[in-house]
Amino acid sequence: MSMASKFRFLCGLLLCVSSMFAEDKGGWLDWQFPKDSPVLMRDHKGLTNVTMRGPSMIVELHETLILINVGKKPICGLTLRVEAQDITPWGKGSVIKPSLFVLPGEEFPVKVDMQLMRPIAAAKSESAMVQVSLDCALFSDLKAYGPDKLNSRRTLMVYEMEARRDRQFLGRLLDSGKLPELRAELNFGMQDPIRQLGLELLRGPRVSSSREQSLAVNPVNFPKAPVQPLSGAAQVAGNEVRAPRVDIRNVSKLHVMSVAMGWIVRDDHGTDFVAGALTSRSPIGPVQTSSISESGTLRFSLPTGQPMIIDRLMTFVNDVEFADGSLWIPSRDDIDAATQDVTLRRELATSPEEQRLASIYRRDGTAGLKKELKRVSLSNE
Repeated sequence: MSMASKFRFLCGLLLCVSSMFAEDKGGWLDWQFPKDSPVLMRDHKGLTNVTMRGPSMIVELHETLILINVGKKPICGLTLRVEAQDITPWGKGSVIKPSLFVLPGEEFPVKVDMQLMRPIAAAKSESAMVQVSLDCALFSDLKAYGPDKLNSRRTLMVYEMEARRDRQFLGRLLDSGKLPELRAELNFGMQDPIRQLGLELLRGPRVSSSREQSLAVNPVNFPKAPVQPLSGAAQVAGNEVRAPRVDIRNVSKLHVMSVAMGWIVRDDHGTDFVAGALTSRSPIGPVQTSSISESGTLRFSLPTGQPMIIDRLMTFVNDVEFADGSLWIPSRDDIDAATQDVTLRRELATSPEEQRLASIYRRDGTAGLKKELKRVSLSNE
């Protein structure tokens, strides 16, 4: 094919892609919810761009999906699957939305901001460029709906348990008139951001310009946790942690199905950051010891995108799933007993629900917070 022919082919393909975007329900976006789904799509709005990269199209989604609860129960969280193609990880993604409390008949927005890859040849098919489907919806009675291909029910359950823990705590502060403590808890009047790190799990061999060193992984213990971290070790290069291993003990009399370990990272300036958690699904019998190891690399990233040097690693049990499907998360008393660092305590206790309630408190004050706590309490009955 001559250069001129290739140019005409690409121009024609771009026109084809553009016409797909011009169609309603977009030719490019489709939603696939079963007939008995508790949520349906009402509309979508936003900006989506398509660029060419070799034999593939890069679809940049910046959309707001308008969903409606068509079921009979309040929804407190959901996960959507967003797919341009399911052959490679770059062709699919997900959006998790905790802290919802959407009553039957109510609409709610879900933002989708991600980049997906789709083969150019797939543009000739009749299916839309991007498909949105429901992976899991969690109701206020803690029952769930959906195929749960992403194991998102467990994640939504953890978020909901944290939300209920935090609502009870804030409600007690309100009822007892402890407004200074309430303001401090919600970071009222303070502009300093929560010191949260981004966490990626990378597979395959890694090449780093930083010199690798061995670091101990120090445990942070919650007194009443059914699983306790004992010790651990990892190889660290810059902001990457390679082959981390943590020894843990099930101190309960119950069978444990999975454990999620959270991470606290101290940089070379002595600042501690709380990062995400990784779940190990290796069962542990009652009063048994086990090891959690990861063959990949954990990469920690500052919110600003600036590089960091890891000086110390700590780990804690973020949540535990038992064989009967029940879950454990640390209580407020557990968190208070784990560390004397007030800032670190706040970061360990921070949840999406507390951040949502903090925004309501800043906007509507004590009366607005009380009203919202009452609304959610009634929806969960």
